[in-house]
Amino acid sequence: MKKSPLLKEKLTEQLREQVRTLQTDQLVKIPSERDLSESFAASRVSVRAAIQTLVQEGLLVQLQGKGTYIVPAVHVDTLYLVRSPGIKGNDPYYTNFLVEITNLAAKQAIRLSMVDPDGPLDKAVQGPIIVIGQMEDAKIDELQAAAGQLYAVQRYAHREDIVQVYYDDYRIGSKAAKTLYDAGHRTFTLLAGPDKYDSSLLRKQGFLAYAQQVGVPVQIITDKMNWEGGRRAADQLLTGELPHAIFAVNDWMAAGCLQGLREHGRKVPYDVSIIGCDDIPLASQISPRLTTFSLDAKHLVEELLSVIHRGSRTQAHGTHEQLILTAALIHRESVSTTIQKE
Repeated sequence: MKKSPLLKEKLTEQLREQVRTLQTDQLVKIPSERDLSESFAASRVSVRAAIQTLVQEGLLVQLQGKGTYIVPAVHVDTLYLVRSPGIKGNDPYYTNFLVEITNLAAKQAIRLSMVDPDGPLDKAVQGPIIVIGQMEDAKIDELQAAAGQLYAVQRYAHREDIVQVYYDDYRIGSKAAKTLYDAGHRTFTLLAGPDKYDSSLLRKQGFLAYAQQVGVPVQIITDKMNWEGGRRAADQLLTGELPHAIFAVNDWMAAGCLQGLREHGRKVPYDVSIIGCDDIPLASQISPRLTTFSLDAKHLVEELLSVIHRGSRTQAHGTHEQLILTAALIHRESVSTTIQKE
């Protein structure tokens, strides 16, 4: 006899019980929706709904491109966050990160506590510290001494003694150059920030390396990585012949440049194409909408918490993970695929 599909509530409870029996101190991948559907004699729609319920409860976590996993049974009680003084409180990347880590931590019953980077460390710090942004080595050493477990969501190339989860900025620059080249552009301008900012430096290096590989000349304009920096870059570009395409190391520079060009009657992408990076809300609101790279904060947080759950086991063996994520290119209207210039 053919079994009747389980009601959503009953299916969710049975899946919840199975998840708890399989829960260990590590991530455990669950079977596919198809396999679960056959196992429970339920529709895939019902299985998908049950999985989403358990994701919301914090029992399961979905990792982009990898599948659905059971969250480790051993949770940390508190995560401590410390923000680099170089990151403003209203920075879009920082804001998105806070939203996502707050949401996922709440589902896993983890408390978040902010650490003042300029003040003495509270002796009550008893758990992993997450470093957001670039900090001096002396402060990193102090944080590590206090917590023992240190995690960074920014690349620290010279530090092999801390766990790092970050997006591949070099690859972002390289892919931006390849995208523009494949679209037929043959002269580039790079809008970069000061080299002291690791993300800007790596994006610049990746962009220049690919441009050199294909023999495309690059004009480099260095300024502050904000709207005004982009506006000043536009003024500089307007003193000569426009390049075919521009890559700005962040969206604020790209948007400021786009606006400056538009105010002088130059059209994007008809006169020049532009790619930015970060996919801030403005990128999809400006006209034309900005082609850019998305540094998915939710995906970063999911991977980060998975690494933290594995932390005690990993560090006990003297190894420290580096998980490098790939940013997705969001194609919009600011890049032309047909070049009219000679």
